[in-house]
Amino acid sequence: MIPAPDASGPGVAALRARPSPALDAFPWLCEQGAKPLHDAAVAQGAQVWPDLAAPSAPQGPFPAVAVAMTRNRAENRANVARAWAMTAPGGWVLVAGAKTDGVESLQKDLRKILEVEGVLPRNHGRVLWMQRTETTPPAFDIWRADAARAARVDEDGRAWQTEAGQFSWTEVDPGSRLLAETMPPLKGRIADLGAGWGWLAAQALASADVTQIDLYEAEAAALACARANVPDPRARFFWADVAAHGAVAAKTYDRVIANPPFHEGRNVAMGLGQSFVAAAAAALRPSGVFYMVANLQLPYEREIEALFTETEVLTRTPRFKVIRGSRPRKKR
Repeated sequence: MIPAPDASGPGVAALRARPSPALDAFPWLCEQGAKPLHDAAVAQGAQVWPDLAAPSAPQGPFPAVAVAMTRNRAENRANVARAWAMTAPGGWVLVAGAKTDGVESLQKDLRKILEVEGVLPRNHGRVLWMQRTETTPPAFDIWRADAARAARVDEDGRAWQTEAGQFSWTEVDPGSRLLAETMPPLKGRIADLGAGWGWLAAQALASADVTQIDLYEAEAAALACARANVPDPRARFFWADVAAHGAVAAKTYDRVIANPPFHEGRNVAMGLGQSFVAAAAAALRPSGVFYMVANLQLPYEREIEALFTETEVLTRTPRFKVIRGSRPRKKR
């Protein structure tokens, strides 16, 4: 039986909280840095912060802290260690994850360092729970350090700040590198859609003709790294869901660049990239140009041809292609 947290105190905290009927069960205090999930949980009535460590967020200790697992092993282990630190002694740490998230491996790791009180199979995954003791396993400090924001990507003699769970957080993504090498020097006002931790925007700023670049990123932690990695005064930063492209379309740009995500969980989702194409077309000037890198097998050309007067595949490799769309079609 999963323990029922005592919600009479400061509330029950949840890391990587997702909208679900479970949010109606307790006065949850949620952390979710992904803008679409953050906004969906807010719409459900939950109290949500992108980072519960922020001074404006409620501070523990909490009677219970739940962790919703992601696909990243280092992030999951760090979040369990954080949950332990946020929980009052005698309280409960709960972890929920799918087998494809690595919940079985995490359970084995936890059993090496503490007592897992209970395990319940649930929806092709498991829920684990541990009672918080007065002492903290030393491994938790290592888990948190392994995932924390740090200068871990060394590129061209420069260290870049990244954090576990971000896209390509241990190396520069080869698709972004191909886009940077293929597109000509940019000029004017630029938008970088899905900017991640800022590498591509920094390459764009090598052109003195760039007057401004706006970085749009849905993951709050990645955007925080981008702020550290791109200190150029021409850069502005927006925590935004590009798929809901109203915030992007409200601006007007000379050039838009993008290396869009194409997965939701473990599934290929063409709709994400298509929404980036639509956002770019809506935000560009009539003479504007869109540069996009995509996996070779994903057929974005049809979408770009529908929204731009001129299209061209600038280069192909065995894995990627760079597509240019010029002169967005008149908006209806």
